[in-house]
Amino acid sequence: MRLFTNAVVHTLDPARPRAEAILTDGEAIAAVGGAEELAAHAAGRLEETVDLRGAPVIPGLVDAHLHAMSYAESLAQVDLRQARSEAQAVEAIAAYARTLPDGVWVGGGRWDCNRWKGGGGQPGRALLDAAVPDRPVAVWSIDYHTLWCNGAALRAAGIDASTPSPRGGEIVRDAEGRATGILREDAATLVERQVPHAPRELGADRMAAAQRAWLAEGLTGVHDIDGELSREAWLALRERGGLDMRVVKYLRLEEFDWAVKTGWRTGGGDAWFHHGGLKLFSDGALGSQSAFMSSAYPHAAGAPAAYGMQIATEDVLVSQIETALSHGIGTAIHAIGDQANHHVLSAYARTQEANRAAEARFGSVLRRRIEHAQFVQPADVARFGQLGIVASMQPRHCISDLHLLAALRPDERLAAYAWGELAAAGAPLAFGSDGPVEPSNPFAAIYAAMTRADIEGDPATSFQPERRISARAALEAHTSGAAYAAGREARTGRLAPGMEADFIALDVDPLVHPGLDPETGAYGSEDALFDHACAIRDARVLVAAVGGTVRHAL
Repeated sequence: MRLFTNAVVHTLDPARPRAEAILTDGEAIAAVGGAEELAAHAAGRLEETVDLRGAPVIPGLVDAHLHAMSYAESLAQVDLRQARSEAQAVEAIAAYARTLPDGVWVGGGRWDCNRWKGGGGQPGRALLDAAVPDRPVAVWSIDYHTLWCNGAALRAAGIDASTPSPRGGEIVRDAEGRATGILREDAATLVERQVPHAPRELGADRMAAAQRAWLAEGLTGVHDIDGELSREAWLALRERGGLDMRVVKYLRLEEFDWAVKTGWRTGGGDAWFHHGGLKLFSDGALGSQSAFMSSAYPHAAGAPAAYGMQIATEDVLVSQIETALSHGIGTAIHAIGDQANHHVLSAYARTQEANRAAEARFGSVLRRRIEHAQFVQPADVARFGQLGIVASMQPRHCISDLHLLAALRPDERLAAYAWGELAAAGAPLAFGSDGPVEPSNPFAAIYAAMTRADIEGDPATSFQPERRISARAALEAHTSGAAYAAGREARTGRLAPGMEADFIALDVDPLVHPGLDPETGAYGSEDALFDHACAIRDARVLVAAVGGTVRHAL
């Protein structure tokens, strides 16, 4: 047994909210309470005592929506977030290309043309072809919904003037019908399929490096939304004894046939590699103006109104959900625009009985999730709660989208990034990052949920501040909320006897501040709120324990 003592333990368990020590037995919590009490409880079986030096302790945080392999690869690929023009981006791509061995594609990206000088205009292939004529280049936009390619990448995919756009995607063309190099939504898969896969062991190496970074940020678990390469990297990492955090692995549509053949079931696996559901798509993203909205995006006079992209109709979603349920697999559906959310909610309503029947047939919990839920029609807020749909949301999106919200001016009647309203309506709330679209640091996400202001901490930038939520609510969305979203709430998310021994010690107390009234949860002033939120944003993780073993320590 191991005793973690001399701490201020916030258990997030109503039965015993505070303690000063945690006693672990193997990978589980044996007891929480006072140090002397727990030492006596160990009754001579104590193997080690860990002094946490008065640090605040909370349950380990879980990122409920992370693209793990994409994030791991992004650490080794070209990063275009700092580019402020197409020319700057091309210059960075060309410099990176010169470092690569022959035959290796240029990948990565995260370019944001909405932040380029002049803004709004998507890039093309002309400058890319001049700078990198022979090596394929395929780099993602910051929202990972638009792929920017050079001619070599298009040729590798067989894309030319006669290639039709696939359903749910667009090959963008110029006035003469030639592909510009921009592939939106499902059209990007035409090129993605051609990119050579990294060896399995290299994938494991990259995932190991990313895992170290996530543990240092306080993440003890992730819900991984990436595909086959991510799954293989995690399993390879586990085979060599290097899996140090808990993974709930979701499937992509292209993996579904494999999942059926191998008997994958939501709820299968084990406590370290848990089988999640199937990720589906209803629409695109706000930055690419492919989020499916009920009102048109701003457009020039005389130009056709654009409402975004409906990747799957309601009927298609119903069919996909029912097919997944027939094999004991739940679903998590991407929906950002309000009209997309409306259709997904309707699809879930139409398949509610099928979901109950599948849970009874397979003896598993099949939680229904909507990923992102950024814009919701007022009447649909209540439907989230009525249907019990998990709102899987990413607070950093709100503050990263401040410039987009100013430019695109979504309908003010919509519930935008409305975490608190959805929770109040009875929708279970789970928080994540959508990394690498956003940085994975969960404390920056908690800051965003508390302030809805830019990451620098300027109160004047706060978007709809009436929709802020408390640090406690944001912590619960990253702990017990994430556990519920995966059907694991009986095992993790709180610090209580019998639960998994996953917790972190910090240099900042996220639940205590001189300006915070512990009874009402209100701050005495705006300055006090921002002072606490910024301290949480900058929190350092002193210790991260997963399964009762210290996996990170400063």
